[in-house]
Amino acid sequence: MKHLNLLLLLLSISIFGQGTRIAYEYEFAPNINQKDTIKKETVFLDIRKDGSKFYSQKQFVADSLRDQYFKQMRASGTINTNFKGTNPGMVKYNVTKSYPDYNIVLKMPINTNNYAIKNEKSIVWKIDPETKKIDKFTAQKATTEFGGRSWTAWFTQELPFQDGPYKFSGLPGLILEMQDATGTHAYKFLGIKKFDDVEIKESANDSNGRATVIIGGSKGKPLDVTEAKFTQLWKEYKNDPVKDMRQTLSQGNVKMKLNMNGKDISDPNEIIRTMEKSQKEAFKNDNNPLELTLFP
Repeated sequence: MKHLNLLLLLLSISIFGQGTRIAYEYEFAPNINQKDTIKKETVFLDIRKDGSKFYSQKQFVADSLRDQYFKQMRASGTINTNFKGTNPGMVKYNVTKSYPDYNIVLKMPINTNNYAIKNEKSIVWKIDPETKKIDKFTAQKATTEFGGRSWTAWFTQELPFQDGPYKFSGLPGLILEMQDATGTHAYKFLGIKKFDDVEIKESANDSNGRATVIIGGSKGKPLDVTEAKFTQLWKEYKNDPVKDMRQTLSQGNVKMKLNMNGKDISDPNEIIRTMEKSQKEAFKNDNNPLELTLFP
């Protein structure tokens, strides 16, 4: 009931204040070997006078419920990994840009740790004279190489923003559409509204009923790291995805229970083996990151 009350609170208030919200549909194939298996997620670009924030609609709501849940668990001294909240989606990160210098920071989790990675590579555009209509706007074509991918963007000068989804910005207008050359990552314009006119339309019954394994939640303010350091940390995590959990269980003062396919597991060694197998299988099926150079 407390989870439901928190969600209703989120739905009933204006969270971000004054600004403009651009909504996109993000289409992507998590597995590069299954390009026809396309996932879709609504993402927002919230633009204020001093900068913007790009994030997942579902992840915002799910994070709020998760934080409340684990706050209660920590207070009770027990961590139950069988948390069922709203579907958090697959876009776990957010991107902030500051104006007018356009410093770009990607905030990305690895396991239970959050990192803030400042963009170190300039986005260099080639503008093409070709145009087309997107919604009611005239959009112009532009191309760039970024993150190990070739991208085609369509931007409009009819809106007073030099911004776009994810890290993309720097064109003389707002990016309405983008797609990479493989066709496995694309952003499509859904609409634009002032914050005052927008509500987060997320049903309290959105959960698919699937148990989502989340350990511990985020650990406060993200740690600032370079792109090279983040890539190193990512490689280490892929090599040993249960390192942190192994250290936690070795302390001997944490009780844990994992439910897999209807079976409760409480033995620490079996929990480690089960989680390691599950995570490495997930790596195999989620092998098509947006920035290939950041997640080799």
